[in-house]
Amino acid sequence: MNGLKSTVEEIVDWKFWNKTSSPAPGASERPTDTYEALRHLLGMLMQADTPPFSNWHAPDMVFAPNVENVAQSATKGYLLALWFWVFAEKHGVVAARMARDTFCLLADEAQPATGDVLDNLIELENRLIQSFDATPIEQRSFVQSGQMVTLPMEFFLATGFLLQSPDSPYHGRSGVDFEGNDIKLAGCLRSATEEALPLFKPMVQAIQGFDARTLPRWKWSAAQGAMERHLQRRYNNPLFPLHRQVVTSSDVYAARVADYEALANIRNELAELAREFYGLTELAADWHPLLNGLRERLDKLEDHRLMAGGENESLGGAIAELRGKVMDVWRSALHNNARHLAALEKAETVQRERHAALFATDWMRQLRSHASPIPPQEVVAALLSDSPTEIERAVAALQTEPQLHSTLENCRSYAHRLVAEVRTGSHALPDIDEKLRILDGDYS
Repeated sequence: MNGLKSTVEEIVDWKFWNKTSSPAPGASERPTDTYEALRHLLGMLMQADTPPFSNWHAPDMVFAPNVENVAQSATKGYLLALWFWVFAEKHGVVAARMARDTFCLLADEAQPATGDVLDNLIELENRLIQSFDATPIEQRSFVQSGQMVTLPMEFFLATGFLLQSPDSPYHGRSGVDFEGNDIKLAGCLRSATEEALPLFKPMVQAIQGFDARTLPRWKWSAAQGAMERHLQRRYNNPLFPLHRQVVTSSDVYAARVADYEALANIRNELAELAREFYGLTELAADWHPLLNGLRERLDKLEDHRLMAGGENESLGGAIAELRGKVMDVWRSALHNNARHLAALEKAETVQRERHAALFATDWMRQLRSHASPIPPQEVVAALLSDSPTEIERAVAALQTEPQLHSTLENCRSYAHRLVAEVRTGSHALPDIDEKLRILDGDYS
């Protein structure tokens, strides 16, 4: 790969990050806006004598050479994650994610290719803490001398990092003897927490409020919600009017908040449906309207999930699980009546196939939303902003629905006019000829 560095130790030269020294600012010098706070946090990471990063190594903890760098990465990654957790407590998870992206971009400026590595470190710490929260306490406990002992969070994070970090000598191994390194690393994490919180909390509290306008750049989300996805389509895209090509960090933040709230509303509705379903003690004689109503509401929730986009796979799994239980009760209520069961399965198959066609791509899903981020005058520009593969899937789906044939034809004619108009300005339009061929029904 052209000599591209690939491990934390290769990319993040911790000696490089400890190359400078300067006193930590006092309370009166703490930054009051997010961007300057992020620059200060990066400086703390880089400076040779600035705690808590300079004191990542807990007293009396000695690691073997092949574990030293991994332990340092684990502790410093944890400290960064801890700062953003504190930030999220005050400003919310959406603001924290956007701040984290900016921090990683700043790190890239200081040392190229470092931002993604630090982001991956923080993400691993986030996954580990989520796993800890999701693990029942009895699975984190053991009996010692007749007493129940619960493993502390730091030990859970330490073992998880040693097993999951690609640079760890214990990566991917099962039944491994950590040779005491798990306990040592847990000690480092606990020591780091005790030292970091008295520094991080005042630092975050000094930030007056989250203002996305202070962030000059951002990174698009890996799994974009519907609102953010349309911003990305528009951004510097000559298929859109000039004023619509302008996207600011405030626009991105507002879109992410809207996307986050859309999924939160779906989760709340799903929780209410689950309470209603699990609250049933017995089925009434006239059970069909009840179960059919639950199924329809769950199907509508799934539609809304697809329209909303974003990181929602686990939500989709939860909807499917509850729907499956509803249908199990439905099948049981049919008392093994073969004719009725066959009719039910046929209806389910037809529904799945039609649903797959109508929600084939993000573009199609977002158009079906009552709060679609795509205004009517941007429908075709949005379609042409998709990849050829996505356009092919959309065209195939539109062709299967007779009532949508006129929509497809209108898209075709308008697309040719739009592209011709944009080309008069000598703008580059990647893959546009291929996209037009696909839209015309020529897949060759």
